[in-house]
Amino acid sequence: MSLIMKRTISLFLILTFCGAFSAWSQIRYDAKSWRNVQTYDVQTLSKSMPSHVRQLVGIECNFRGKDIHHGKPNWYESSIWQANADKNGKFSDVRVMIAKKDLDAFKSLPTDASAGEMTLYGRVERDLESNFFFVHLVGRNATVDPSGNAVVTW
Repeated sequence: MSLIMKRTISLFLILTFCGAFSAWSQIRYDAKSWRNVQTYDVQTLSKSMPSHVRQLVGIECNFRGKDIHHGKPNWYESSIWQANADKNGKFSDVRVMIAKKDLDAFKSLPTDASAGEMTLYGRVERDLESNFFFVHLVGRNATVDPSGNAVVTW
């Protein structure tokens, strides 16, 4: 094989890998699914999680919990928090699960209660074995194209 051909193949493989890697860090939703996304504050969602199972939701929160547990292979458990508007000095939280590939992005979120408000996206799920509800977080940034399709990334 010639040197030029080897370099061309190597470049092709590198670009293919980079493209595949960037595809892993984003989730695509069709317009119909994205139109149904509703955004909740942590306090409201924490009280009504059973009625939102398998729904894609936006969650307005202020910070993430400091504790992160590796309870299942390739999954990490933590929480997101928000100050209660009606109770001074009190906070509400929602349990979240983060895929291993998204852990570094999740760790970059603030752990300080004075952080500004942010919206995270995820799907409400129920762990049947342990009988608890959680949100499988998929990202923080949503980009919607003119057709209404959305791409969610960290």
